Amino acid sequence: MLASIKNNQLLRSAFTVSKGDKLLPDNPRAIVREVFWNMNTTQSKIAEQTQIPQQTVSRLVKGLIEQGVLRVNEEKDESSTETKSSKGKSASGIAPNPAFAYSFGLSVLLDAISVAVLDFTGEVVDTLILELDDMGIESVLRKAVAMANELIETHAIPTDRILGMGVGISGFFSSTDGKMNTHHAIEEWAEINIAETVAEAFQLPTWVVNDGTGAAAGEGIAGVGRQYKNFVYLFVSSAFGGGLVNNGDMIRGTHGNAGELGDMLPAKLYSHPNLQLLQRILSKHGVDVPSIYKLNETFDPNWPGVDEWIYKVQDSFDLVATASSALLDSQAIIIGGHIPTQLAEKVIPRIDVYAQFRRGAKRPLPEIVCAEVTRSPVAVGAATLPLREWFLE
Repeated sequence: MLASIKNNQLLRSAFTVSKGDKLLPDNPRAIVREVFWNMNTTQSKIAEQTQIPQQTVSRLVKGLIEQGVLRVNEEKDESSTETKSSKGKSASGIAPNPAFAYSFGLSVLLDAISVAVLDFTGEVVDTLILELDDMGIESVLRKAVAMANELIETHAIPTDRILGMGVGISGFFSSTDGKMNTHHAIEEWAEINIAETVAEAFQLPTWVVNDGTGAAAGEGIAGVGRQYKNFVYLFVSSAFGGGLVNNGDMIRGTHGNAGELGDMLPAKLYSHPNLQLLQRILSKHGVDVPSIYKLNETFDPNWPGVDEWIYKVQDSFDLVATASSALLDSQAIIIGGHIPTQLAEKVIPRIDVYAQFRRGAKRPLPEIVCAEVTRSPVAVGAATLPLREWFLE
């Protein structure tokens, strides 16, 4: 992952960098992390999970509430006994304060951009997407800044409460010079230090990941991935890739390229399960799909050509799912990206994850599920990067 060297300097006025380039010392940070992943938790559970003494937890939680980082929520689930008082009244749970901070994300796709904003709970506030003929740097950044400003104005977001900007872009890291080997459709972006360029345009701390890793990060916070500590994310879009999450954190690899699942599939042997192939097959059958980014809204599983696409890519899904399961022993495989949910639902029952059958049983296999973040998944994922970097990792 790339980061701007100016991140500390660009931090907005509501936040202060302390010792070790952190916004919070270790113990308060550990408490915030525990509360973030376990909404409406209790002080006793925080102490148990963090191994911080109960008295210290009580003092630090009080301070974090006074600072506006955390808040006390009244328990609303009448069936729950977890936080009920002994008299049967609803008790309080500790949760992040949504308005404490906001985080923005930008996705640079092959022919479109998207901007997303999340609050401090990881909830998606809103997203915008815009298809472009000109994916050059100046064109993209000018439009992206305008889109971000529109979101700020629409949702009355205090600008001093913006944590930073994450960027997800199609390509892979080949060095540590701040550049990425981007897709040929966005050639101009391969020539620049992306983190520094975007940070300059937005005047915000900035981090950059590839699109598949970004989408996986977003699903882990804002989607079904939050139910799983460990999962493999299959990114089905114009191209095919993915991302890996372990214990809630992104697996980045040596160079930041972990999760390049498309490289498991030699092109001469396997059809890559991407949406450009789907577009070509549908077009052959007289079905016009003008935009893969709006496909989820218009997709009909009964279109002629859908089953043909599934047939062509079935072996690819089987291979990637089997390899991912064998290598990572993950809890789940999540099919996401820009694939329509109804198409993913047709694919999942046909995926065969191979495992040896021994003494009447196979090894435990991952659940295969649909992603929940279907609008601007890369931008949503990119927007989690500032949250992760400042508070969760």
